[in-house]
Amino acid sequence: MPVASLWRIQMQEFFAKPIRATALCLFLVIGCAGVLDLFVARSMSTTYDEPQSVAYGEQILRGKPDRSDPLFNSKSPITALNAIPRLIAGFLDKGRTPPSVVRVIASIRVARLASIVAALLLNVIICRWVYSLYGAEAAVAISILVILSPNLIAHGTLANNDGYFACGVIWALFCFRRYVLHPTFWNTVVSGISLAVAQLTKPFAIYLYLVVVLLFLLTPNDKADGSPLRQRKDRFVFMAIAAVCLILMINIGFSFDRLFTPLKSYQFESKSFERLQAVPVLSSIPLPLPYPFLQGLDMLKYHDDSGLTYGKIYLRGELRDPLDPNFHNFKSYYAVAIFFKEPIAVQVLFCLGLVWIWRHRSYREFVTGEGMLLIAATILFAWFSLFRKSQLGIRNILPVVAVELIIAGAAFAGFSGRLRRAQVLLGCLVAWACLSVISYYPDEISYMNEWVMDRKQSYKILVDSNLDYGQEGDIVHEFLVRNPDVALDPEKPVAGRVLVSVNRLVGEWHGYEPMHWLLRYQPVGRVGYGHLLYVVPEQDIPHGTINSAH
Repeated sequence: MPVASLWRIQMQEFFAKPIRATALCLFLVIGCAGVLDLFVARSMSTTYDEPQSVAYGEQILRGKPDRSDPLFNSKSPITALNAIPRLIAGFLDKGRTPPSVVRVIASIRVARLASIVAALLLNVIICRWVYSLYGAEAAVAISILVILSPNLIAHGTLANNDGYFACGVIWALFCFRRYVLHPTFWNTVVSGISLAVAQLTKPFAIYLYLVVVLLFLLTPNDKADGSPLRQRKDRFVFMAIAAVCLILMINIGFSFDRLFTPLKSYQFESKSFERLQAVPVLSSIPLPLPYPFLQGLDMLKYHDDSGLTYGKIYLRGELRDPLDPNFHNFKSYYAVAIFFKEPIAVQVLFCLGLVWIWRHRSYREFVTGEGMLLIAATILFAWFSLFRKSQLGIRNILPVVAVELIIAGAAFAGFSGRLRRAQVLLGCLVAWACLSVISYYPDEISYMNEWVMDRKQSYKILVDSNLDYGQEGDIVHEFLVRNPDVALDPEKPVAGRVLVSVNRLVGEWHGYEPMHWLLRYQPVGRVGYGHLLYVVPEQDIPHGTINSAH
């Protein structure tokens, strides 16, 4: 069928009355997401990771993508979008623009606008995934849940690459599914480009090519035309186009910096890359990749192994130091993070979605639909759980959160045809999720579900970017101004009112031990959710009871 005819049919279907009404609902919901995300982004102080992310983005814009700072190890070219306002502010500062205007443009909150746009794009892609798999009713229900997803809101609106990573992965998988279902040349090119663009969001996005290979192996050949060889040829063409797109996009993102540098000329730090560099044949081959691309993968591997660029790892009261030669990570870290930091109702809907998929999908439908999502999420989840030492928070696996929401959409498939009690149950689950998330608004970084009844006890489960990512700096400062008698993170035991970051309390920071002298007391209040307020009786100091608790 001619392309023009296909386009005309698609437009007629899109503007049909039922779909038009659904699209209107989705656009309204996405509008609400924009408002909510803006308020969340505005409420947060500068987090620990954002200055380095924006700084690397500035280097990208200036055509200097070298990872000159160890903290640039996992930073990606996509953060150049966040650095654009700061670059503009630099030009304005040389003119007659008022300094107050320049400061606003250069602020981290303005830098977050690009991330908010990406978060909204992710919302749209998730809804489009759900619509294509389960229909309009499911898409409307999930659109409500996705705009109130605490972890996507919290980390998708920050000026770093975590939200971009989730968006890149889900978009690349969506485009690849379109190619699998309709292997046209256009879909081949679009999928190849989407996979390549995803590589600019985070170094680990390279795993998407492994997902593609696995799906090619699992997807049955279509023998309807009697030519399975043609199917294999199509896949070879896809991989060739994807490789070209990868090389081109990576070079554009890293400004073609030191292109065709052979392996032997790299200054690697990790043992894995040094072993690769020692292979005689490979070491002399000029690589069609920019120097900072492999440099970043090497630095990320080295720093993950050494623990030099991140703090101690904490889970459910146990603290492990990556600088300890006997260190091993928590295999259950991300399972615990999802269990406590994703709304319980969403987890229930995810399980219901899996049941629906088991009952209604054929093997081919599964592999070309939910299968690729679950494979991508499983690989990411398993790798970070089993092999990564730097377990720094649920933000590292945001694509898994996005996949969870898409699969949860299966619970709403054929919603209008369900029994009344089933509809009521599903509606109650959506309402529960919304109320749970709103109760934390706008501090969604600290969100914990109802398994944590006393929010002052959240630190007993998780800390770091799960609870205190530096987002409460402004409200802590305001509290201290109003309460000058309060001591903040004291290095030694003191009497009176003490405000302490949960990260400092449990000893998550390098060079600090857990504050055992303070842990013996129960917090009497909190500032935000990542800072706890204690009252230390003055009589405990002279008698030495605190000192003996060290």
